[in-house]
Amino acid sequence: MNQCSRIQIHLVCVCFLWLAGRAPAGAEEDAGLAQLQVFNRAFTSIARQITPSVTTISTKQTLDAETWERDDPGSRFHPFFRMPENAPRQWEGLGSGIIVTEDGYILTNHHVAGKADVITVILYDNREFEARLVGSDSLTDVAVIKIEEQNLQPARIGDSDRIEIGEWVLAVGAPLGIRFRSTVTSGIVSAIGRNLNIIQDGFGVEDFIQTDAAINPGNSGGPLVNLKGEVIGVNTAIATSTGHFEGYGFAIPINLAKKVMDDIAANGYVRRGFLGVSLRQVDASVADAVGLKRPKGVLVVDVVGEPAETAGLRPEDILLSIDGQPVNRPNQIQSLIARKHPGDKVSLEVRRSSRTLSIEATLGERESCSESASLPPESPIEEKEHLGITVQDLTPETASRFSLDGDTEGIVVVKVDPGSAREAGFRPGNIIFKVRQGNLEQDIRSMKDFNTAIGRLEKGRNAAFSVRRGKNRGFLTMKIPE
Repeated sequence: MNQCSRIQIHLVCVCFLWLAGRAPAGAEEDAGLAQLQVFNRAFTSIARQITPSVTTISTKQTLDAETWERDDPGSRFHPFFRMPENAPRQWEGLGSGIIVTEDGYILTNHHVAGKADVITVILYDNREFEARLVGSDSLTDVAVIKIEEQNLQPARIGDSDRIEIGEWVLAVGAPLGIRFRSTVTSGIVSAIGRNLNIIQDGFGVEDFIQTDAAINPGNSGGPLVNLKGEVIGVNTAIATSTGHFEGYGFAIPINLAKKVMDDIAANGYVRRGFLGVSLRQVDASVADAVGLKRPKGVLVVDVVGEPAETAGLRPEDILLSIDGQPVNRPNQIQSLIARKHPGDKVSLEVRRSSRTLSIEATLGERESCSESASLPPESPIEEKEHLGITVQDLTPETASRFSLDGDTEGIVVVKVDPGSAREAGFRPGNIIFKVRQGNLEQDIRSMKDFNTAIGRLEKGRNAAFSVRRGKNRGFLTMKIPE
């Protein structure tokens, strides 16, 4: 057990004994106070180390009326405040930044500085500088800006892959305005791997660290720091209904942010690896349907890119690990791949049917941020007395009715009753091409195949239905009624 852990445990014990009216006396009391003083000095030491490396960032951006209405920066996740409807179309924003080099490179959020016309940086000692945007990446919400100054104090960068839930952290920034800049708050790492769906793009990479350290508008772009004084995250968002802190803040892991930052500093843009798969969480129903004893890994719903296809990945493969690191969330895979460059090789552990395979894939390069390989999230599944779908063979008439150009084989869903089938995600126009449950796998080319497959399904267990519509594929699970 390390020193920090011992300090936390002793603190809890002292508080408990005091509340019980049995506070330790004499030498034990002195030892307890000494431990508390060490713990206190750790916080004050970290604050002294980090605050000179944290900047306040003030921005101005002019928006036309159409852009203002479409992209109002006053999101509840962002460090800006809404303006009155009759205000001028010049947006003034406030955020924070992290000095990363002695010669003036500063890490912050894309939503702080990525679209600003004017960027002003205020240092810890009140000096002000005009900054230029080096580059910005909307898919990770990371930006790099530069001021012309030397001998700055850069922050020390930690390793976000080593953080653990429950460890102490500090957040530093300028919450709620310039007069509160260099504010330090403390808390713990509450969770890791959060996906908030706040990056409005199918390729957005979200793998946030969650903390209960107080974070407010203006903290965005500032550091989340561990008890070694190392930056482990870039504060980015809050969960709130009021626009202010309600208990939970979120930070980009520094390992991801640093990769993006290094790319921007070197190239002016991000060279992002691309595997080419659409993914779904393996929940209890998927695990049951494919014969896993417990939910683990991430399901490949479809192969949508050449790197995955060349490597031999297939729909319905389950990714278990990447480069030896176990994976259990789609956004975890996105984050791991986003840290790599085109041409990098990754080792994949894959479960296919009942076999475990080792596959090596060479990553490609994403050409455009506008294309999307993601499928809409599927709804929760509820039990019902029957499957609740009406299907028929695919004919030219049904293909025309549901705009299924080019599809000539399979069965098509023509009606979905309210209930479990609709909740599972079935929709009219879905083409069912495979049914699976445990070791049972049957390709569906006709109503006869479908009827045979349904008759073989075990009641009370989940079954999986592979569906497609155009280029999109889905993997729907539904419990077969008793």
